[in-house]
Amino acid sequence: MDMNHMTEKSLEALREAQGLAASSGQQAIEDVHLFAALMHAKDGLVPEILASLGKSAETIRREADALVDALPKIGGSGYDPDKIYLSAGLDAVLRTADEKREKMGDEYLSVEHLLLAFLEKGGDKLKDLFRRHGLTEGEVLGALKKIRGNSKVTNENPEGTYDVLKKYGQDLVEMAREHKLDPVIGRDDEIRNVIRILSRKTKNNPCLI
Repeated sequence: MDMNHMTEKSLEALREAQGLAASSGQQAIEDVHLFAALMHAKDGLVPEILASLGKSAETIRREADALVDALPKIGGSGYDPDKIYLSAGLDAVLRTADEKREKMGDEYLSVEHLLLAFLEKGGDKLKDLFRRHGLTEGEVLGALKKIRGNSKVTNENPEGTYDVLKKYGQDLVEMAREHKLDPVIGRDDEIRNVIRILSRKTKNNPCLI
């Protein structure tokens, strides 16, 4: 797997996973370290996906932290934080994530590929966590379809562009359906005139109401 073809967020998560292993006195970076790092990422995509599926991101985050804390620790002079290595399990997850990337037609390995790889190749403890919360690959793929649409990962920072309208805009149609908009009082003639102009078939009117 080529690290140069990983997004900034996925590389940042790997660095955080390494730091988490070091601070916990653990010699190997396991899949639970990386998953916990993704769950703690500020404005992270993984918690957003889980929340969109009705899962409690906070509960899953705490459970991921507990899995990290339960891993064996090396104390005393036998521990060397400079010799931390990737476990075989995490290596398998990263390779599977790269396969997911290729299958989805993306140029860079992103956070969503890692989540899908966890679901397929994660260790027993992670799979048990997913099972308890009813998290499946099909659900995640459906959520991703809504969040990223048909866009492909073609640069190092795609996560920040996902669902931009939803994050920074307002869906006025949805707000109107839910009766959350204040009624327009007055200016009936102006509104009718705009509707009449937009209804013309003989003239293009690039206007949005």
